[in-house]
Amino acid sequence: MKLKYKHWKLLKDALTIVTLILAVVSAYFGLRLMLSTDMPLVAVASGSMKPTLQVGDLIVVQGVPASKIKVGDIIVFNPPNEKILIIHRVTAIETLANGTITFKTKGDANPTEDLWTITQQNIHGKALYRIPYVGYMALSPATPIVIIITIIIILLWPEKTKRFHHKPTHAIDNNKQHFTYRQIRSFSLFEQ
Repeated sequence: MKLKYKHWKLLKDALTIVTLILAVVSAYFGLRLMLSTDMPLVAVASGSMKPTLQVGDLIVVQGVPASKIKVGDIIVFNPPNEKILIIHRVTAIETLANGTITFKTKGDANPTEDLWTITQQNIHGKALYRIPYVGYMALSPATPIVIIITIIIILLWPEKTKRFHHKPTHAIDNNKQHFTYRQIRSFSLFEQ
């Protein structure tokens, strides 16, 4: 069975979309493995770390053992009994009698330390890099949907091509035919 041009194009576009989605997912899971954390990328959502981190910055997070975190490091963690992510600076470290390491944190722009004490189980990692403005895409819930829809529209937008089906204008010696440039250019291998 021979596929028509429009079917080949549709198949190619569908494979392109699937490849893009798989590339993004693979990159994310690859970062999780390489950086040893379940949250390799985190967007800054508040101004509590100004001027060091701005709202909309994207933070690359490296998973590290609690023993490698020092006072002054910026860490990403969940407060006790909460699902939200916080990005604050470590102000104090304490090792309890049972060997558990706990941390006190504070946002650079906040006047006081945070009320909670963070245990090593709540820490996702230490901030490695800051990428300005890229985090805004993650902060808007509609952004991924808009990007996906835009890519699909661009790939599936119908091509507006004109095909000219001219017959040769005249024949010359030995029954060879001459075609004009326009006629040659409009020739398609996919025509039946």
